[in-house]
Amino acid sequence: MAEKLIHIFKGFMELLFPKKCLGCGVKNVIFCDKCLNSLPFPEDEFGDAKSAFGRQILAATSYKNEVIKKAIRLLKYHGIKILAEPLAELIYRRLCEIRLRSEIERSRISFILIPIPLSRKRLRQRGYNQSELLAEFLSDKMSIKMSADVLYKIRETISQVEIKDREKRLKNLQGVFEVKNPELVRNKSVILVDDITTTGATLNEAKRVLTQAGAKKVIGLVVAKG
Repeated sequence: MAEKLIHIFKGFMELLFPKKCLGCGVKNVIFCDKCLNSLPFPEDEFGDAKSAFGRQILAATSYKNEVIKKAIRLLKYHGIKILAEPLAELIYRRLCEIRLRSEIERSRISFILIPIPLSRKRLRQRGYNQSELLAEFLSDKMSIKMSADVLYKIRETISQVEIKDREKRLKNLQGVFEVKNPELVRNKSVILVDDITTTGATLNEAKRVLTQAGAKKVIGLVVAKG
């Protein structure tokens, strides 16, 4: 009952949330193009190869920026799901359209988008998976199939935000993901989608199990790097 009330409340929050740009305050748009395009690039990236698939994780912007920090928190914790569209647009403009377009166009059928999953408990509490919302928009923009029925989080973990030590973060995630329907990723290039990454531990653990299941290549696309 309590979880149902939370979902109803979050639905009302989205209806009542004033539709104005989080950056400049202009009305009738949640994130105007000018503010979206002016978000800073990450200070650095994971990996050092020129090819997108030479890198493990690609981030569109930096989580140090207060506007993007507010946007992700509103999407993730306050039920403002409409923010998924402009944030996915940012990923597309900065990462997919420039870095991945040629590789995808050469072999579109061999790609699949997979969102980082939530545990069953967290999904019940939140009512939606913000990474899945991002992946749905990217799927439409990129004309690539998205599947939320491949990667599952099979146990609850302490939030990675609460763990500062990298080794403890890695240990916290060991054995947390499971691949079901492995035939959907076998010999495919998998694009993992998430909202934020700090050390890359979550995406790298997901990559490990997807590679074991037969994925040919795996990279991560995220809105922001913390």
